[in-house]
Amino acid sequence: MRLLCLLLLTFFAAPAAASPICVAGRLAETGSGKAIDFAEIYLFTGGNVRPARQTLPDEQGGFRLDSVDPGAYTLMIRLIGYDVLTREVALEHSAGTVDLGVLYLTPLENGIAEVEVVAARKQLVYKLDKKVVDASSNIMGGGGSAVDILENTPSVRVDAEGNLSFRGSSGFTVYVDGKPSVFSGSQALEQIPAGHIENIEIITTPSARHDAEGDVGIINVITKKHTQRGLSGTVNLSGSTALSRNVDFLLTRQNEASRWYAGGVWFDKLRKSDFEQQKTTVVDDLTTTSRSKGPRVGDNYNYTLKAGWAYALLRTSFSVDVEGGYRGNKRNGRLDYRESRFSQGTGDGEIGDYRSLDDYDNRETIGLGTVAVGHRFNDKGHELSASFYYKYGGGAVEYFQSDLFNLQGEREQGHRAWESEYRITARGNLDYVLPYSKTGKIEAGYQYYSYLEDSKYEMQFWNPETKTFYWRDDIYNTSYFRENVNSVYAILSENLRALEIQAGVRGEYTHTRLRSSIAGASRDKRRFEGFPSMHLGYTFPRGHRLLVSYSRRTTRPQLFYMEPYITFRDYYTAEIGNPDIRPEYIHSYELTYRKSFRDNNVSATFFHRSRRDKIERLRVPYEAGVTLDSMANVGHDYSTGVELTAVVRVARWWNTSLNGNLYYYKIRNELAAGGGRESSTNYDIMWNNAFDAGKNTRIQLDANFVGPSVTTQGRTDAFWYVNLAVRQQFFKRKLSATLSCRDLFGSARYGSDIRTADLQSLTRIRPKYPLIALTLGYVFNSFKAKTDPAKESHDLFEGTNH
Repeated sequence: MRLLCLLLLTFFAAPAAASPICVAGRLAETGSGKAIDFAEIYLFTGGNVRPARQTLPDEQGGFRLDSVDPGAYTLMIRLIGYDVLTREVALEHSAGTVDLGVLYLTPLENGIAEVEVVAARKQLVYKLDKKVVDASSNIMGGGGSAVDILENTPSVRVDAEGNLSFRGSSGFTVYVDGKPSVFSGSQALEQIPAGHIENIEIITTPSARHDAEGDVGIINVITKKHTQRGLSGTVNLSGSTALSRNVDFLLTRQNEASRWYAGGVWFDKLRKSDFEQQKTTVVDDLTTTSRSKGPRVGDNYNYTLKAGWAYALLRTSFSVDVEGGYRGNKRNGRLDYRESRFSQGTGDGEIGDYRSLDDYDNRETIGLGTVAVGHRFNDKGHELSASFYYKYGGGAVEYFQSDLFNLQGEREQGHRAWESEYRITARGNLDYVLPYSKTGKIEAGYQYYSYLEDSKYEMQFWNPETKTFYWRDDIYNTSYFRENVNSVYAILSENLRALEIQAGVRGEYTHTRLRSSIAGASRDKRRFEGFPSMHLGYTFPRGHRLLVSYSRRTTRPQLFYMEPYITFRDYYTAEIGNPDIRPEYIHSYELTYRKSFRDNNVSATFFHRSRRDKIERLRVPYEAGVTLDSMANVGHDYSTGVELTAVVRVARWWNTSLNGNLYYYKIRNELAAGGGRESSTNYDIMWNNAFDAGKNTRIQLDANFVGPSVTTQGRTDAFWYVNLAVRQQFFKRKLSATLSCRDLFGSARYGSDIRTADLQSLTRIRPKYPLIALTLGYVFNSFKAKTDPAKESHDLFEGTNH
């Protein structure tokens, strides 16, 4: 608290001592008048190559350069794809605030390719309440998904099976263009092809306008939609040695006042690995040890079409988006088992050899649509917007199959399980923005969210005597789950010269209903909660920037956390939900410093996150040789650390960035499931290099090292890997070919150990290598996915952002 007070005193004292002269203005695009929020603004004194002041515009294009001394200056504004704008500015002693009005940047119609060669877009842009990752800057993502683009982002880990975590947690919420994803977590990101992504926003301490869901924040994927006038398009094809394949296309036509687009995806991303596990359980006096080894294959697939139409009047805009198709993920394993059993009481033992065939498929036919409308009362940011989103998931089936054969090929054990579902998601929002002065505004809104799932679970077991499968009536279950969340929020934003302030509060009323045919498993829960947020930003002289933020978050239990019946992932691994699981509550604090100088910049983020009622999957013995996984509130955990990033232009042909993440992680376990109070110092290092080998040739070399970490019941091991990619462009950069190799030296490993009094489980996973992929991309009519801030602010639920 003392540190925060000192920081606040510093913030408010500095403006008082600074010069009263301020340079202000607003950026817009020539012709369209659309606001521009991704430009670099510099103020130079005569003959000096180092800027006296620099800043970035806000979402409406407005900018301020505070504490400027009197004198003659040159204002320079640059943005990739636009002509550089310069203007001479003379500041008198009594100038006060010099308002330059609206400054227009002119799009470059020719020579864009040459501009891109000498001035690549920044991979990471820091805003007041988020980081923006540029998709095109990571050529390793070509032919991949959102996971591949995020792989080189600070504090992001991708393990050997493609599961993504951020600052040690997988509890992030995924949105696509401000709408909830059909899936969650890493699976949601795997469903989005990289060729459709413009940029990705990482919001670690979301403001009150955003949903409170997600313990480490929100990942919002912005897709390509907006283009210059006329018909434009892009198509991408890719394949890999793992037999992954992808075809996607996007067509857009921009007329004077209307825009339509159509796109499609045929996407199968396969991950192949060698799996090895040794598991020992102690049940009563029987000790069972199983050793399994063999190949496993996972597949995230997506076969969908989408289309949209938008119409913009002078101040009012309308848009409609629809999408439909078939999505899901599946995995299978072909493992050799050796099982040994030993009785402490009798001293008897036996050994058996088996082969296991395991299959899992989670599929769904989807249809979704969004209708949005927005109205701007004036050009000062006074606006009202509303949207409604609806998604139906029909024919959803989650299928499990596990069979155990002897070495003669005869089935000895086995089971089948079907969970048939339909799912409905609805979301509506009404948002209002009122500027009360040139530098301040008030935002307020109401949001409604509803999720419904109706499911039936049934299971068959193998009878070795009759050689047939039979239904287990004791496992049959029907369930109905519905969650409604009504939210209101209010935010106050103000710019006081070099100081930016944003404070808000969000109130959420949640009603959760679970109905189950299992006696005693039904639940009805209601709660109202408040979620405050605070963001402070201060720009010191010579481009030094300091950001302070706080946000309270929650993780609401999903249905699969609560399902009170047993399912099997394989013959030796069962899982069950917990209808009494409680939400997590998280306090997140961040302090970020960054400095830009010419084409180089450095940043450091100090963060602390405390979480109450941490939700984690626990593993305990269930039967001889079989473990049971269940979700539980295990206690509290804490993460405190620093995230360091340095981006350096070593030469005209070489850009390098070094990202490091170091944090202390502690778990205070309050359950007796074999865990205790564990702690570890976690770290990971990423070194990214981009080389311009020619006018149309770029090489990217990445090195990644991920340190070890503790879990509630054990730990995960460290691993490292190197990626290499080469991109060559042809025909005036209309056609591009990217050849990439992941895990160049086959060094990636995933290892986890669980050790308790009655359970030891050691898991080792090694991805198949080399994983080589080839991606071909073609654009016509200079397809450019430029943003449209007048309609899309890139903040969730702010304006017509669909």
